[in-house]
Amino acid sequence: MVAARREDIAVRFLNVVYAVARKDLRAELRGRELLPALAQFVVLALVIANFAFDLDLVSGPRLSPGILWLVLVFAGLVVFGRAFAAEKESGSLEAMLLTPAGPAAIFAGKALAAAALLVACEALLLPAMAVFLGSPISAAVVVTVLVATAGMASLGSLFAALAAQTRARELLLPVLALPIWVPFVIVGGKAVQVAMSGQSLTALPLSSQPLVVMADFDILFLVVASLAARFVLDD
Repeated sequence: MVAARREDIAVRFLNVVYAVARKDLRAELRGRELLPALAQFVVLALVIANFAFDLDLVSGPRLSPGILWLVLVFAGLVVFGRAFAAEKESGSLEAMLLTPAGPAAIFAGKALAAAALLVACEALLLPAMAVFLGSPISAAVVVTVLVATAGMASLGSLFAALAAQTRARELLLPVLALPIWVPFVIVGGKAVQVAMSGQSLTALPLSSQPLVVMADFDILFLVVASLAARFVLDD
């Protein structure tokens, strides 16, 4: 009886997460406001980096990890900054919280939709880096970016929900998110650098493997964000 009840709660939770994420993604695909802007930002950032650093076939791959995370962090700020903005402006967030759906499920759905948009941005960013900078893009690079996206999405969405309740949300989100994203930038930059150099990440000791460290960060930040979501959204 208890097991069946827990299973029913889990199914309802996942249904709410799917419904919220589907709503946000459909709204973005219909409005086409964020994805075209992100695509233009990615291409413009890589073009500027190409000319500013005078990149060639030698220096391009060497500077690629830093450029990758620089573009990814700013693209993440744009994506997560829009996560709760529309609902806050229209007042629909309060209506969503009055439904039987819990704040944690609503937050998880918003975070999932934002992560999907960031992954779409990364799907353009990585091939564009191979074209403009000559960066060697491998499966290890893709896995590293995806693992970092999970933790960045949980924290970014949590801080976006907190910043959406203030007037200066565009200024508050970078102040809150950037210092906490530093571990992903440092560890992820090392992982991308190792992957682009042709070395195997599995050849490193287990305690110093970047993917293991980022996975630990993901678990920690996902748990903290899920526990704090109800208090942030209820306020």
